[in-house]
Amino acid sequence: MIRRSLTLALYICLLSVLNPVPAQVRKRPVRTTTGPILEKNIRAELSFLASDALQGRGSGTGYERIAAEYIGSMFHQFGLEPGGDTDASGIKGFVQRVPLESSKFTEPPAFTVTAGGNTHKWQFGRDFLVSFLRAHKISGELQVIEPSGTPAKGAVVVIKMPEKANQDERRAAMMKAFSAGSVAVVMPETEANRKTREAGDARLPTLPGRVSGAGEGQFAAISLRQDAIDVLAGLPAGARAEFGGATEQSDGGATWNVIGVIRGTDPSGEAIMLSAHLDHLGVNESLTGDKIFNGADDDASGCVAVLEMARVLAAGRRPRRTIYFICFGSEERGGYGARYFISNSPVPLEKIVADFNFEMLGRPDTKVPPGTLWLTGYERSTLGPELVRQGAALVKDPRPEQNFFQRSDNYTLALRGVIAHTVSSFNLHSDYHRPSDDISKIDFPFMTRSINSLVKPIQWLANTTFKPAWLPGQAPGRP
Repeated sequence: MIRRSLTLALYICLLSVLNPVPAQVRKRPVRTTTGPILEKNIRAELSFLASDALQGRGSGTGYERIAAEYIGSMFHQFGLEPGGDTDASGIKGFVQRVPLESSKFTEPPAFTVTAGGNTHKWQFGRDFLVSFLRAHKISGELQVIEPSGTPAKGAVVVIKMPEKANQDERRAAMMKAFSAGSVAVVMPETEANRKTREAGDARLPTLPGRVSGAGEGQFAAISLRQDAIDVLAGLPAGARAEFGGATEQSDGGATWNVIGVIRGTDPSGEAIMLSAHLDHLGVNESLTGDKIFNGADDDASGCVAVLEMARVLAAGRRPRRTIYFICFGSEERGGYGARYFISNSPVPLEKIVADFNFEMLGRPDTKVPPGTLWLTGYERSTLGPELVRQGAALVKDPRPEQNFFQRSDNYTLALRGVIAHTVSSFNLHSDYHRPSDDISKIDFPFMTRSINSLVKPIQWLANTTFKPAWLPGQAPGRP
């Protein structure tokens, strides 16, 4: 483990070498190297990003910023145009600061339903628990359905789950409601929920941070006592449900994005995005032994894919479409970097032809043919099949039950209409979100071959007039 004083010195050194050249004198260097992506470069970049020196690149920490500054310095070296913040002297850099704010409940929230002039009210801790929460206040029309039913957009959905439903079935029901655009899902409590509630051990629900000035995305997963579920099931149509309680807000610090650009020749302004997330889980001091979550596969491997694509594409001919190379901050904490970028996009969203997101490429997946990667949501749009026709070794996600399409930054863009998918080879290895996800587990020859296999298809996408589209009924359901 590297001492914090040494890491601070490293950070100061990085900042000292990253003073950007004024935009008016920065020029793309003449390049003679157009060779394939090299394993030695992948090893060098990943060895730094997943090193103990970066202390697990915790979301919103100074170590996340060091990772961002490093990636920005590489974009600068490759000759990309900076797409980050402009400093006080008018010089644009590669790193973008994303301001955050946090809030917390000051009293137990309540769940209230009004129907036919009558109000029914239940209190957190006494009557229900919350397993997932994205907003401090949620409201919608009550909808009561069987597990096989269809959740409604904007509804507070009560699902009459059977008593013996397992956690996978409950999670699938929650994801179904979320994907449909429902604002909350209410299910009968489990035996473990009941014991926690009756023991009085429930802490106030934790509210996620959010990007400063941005609205909250409404969604809650509530486990309610069975007698209350029975009451809800007997209410007439048109009942209104609300969840909420008093809160207080505070400064939540910041997270960091990195943005580099290769400007295209097409005056229409069409663009494609190559993205990954640069953060991971930081350090857990309560653990014994290794406390650092290095995140070599998740997602230093994806950042390296973005870096090496930037190296190769910047060395070639100027593309027709503009290419944005982006490493997002705080994906692990709630996707704040991607949310900020898409809400402050430098290009109109309708001009973003596609986002190709890289996540966990460091190990092969034995559930797909050797030498192939899989694309989340492959069956949702025309992008994957067309890239395959152009030579990409991509196949469908072999584990659709894991909902990987909804579990990375691509989904934030997809919800806003952008054709956005994640390419991965995650094989459900046991090192996921553990300190053991370190560089010793990376299969560098596989990773090198994988990234190289995508170069020509992405070059084609950057130069063609083809525009992918969602297939009928396959666009994400939430607004």
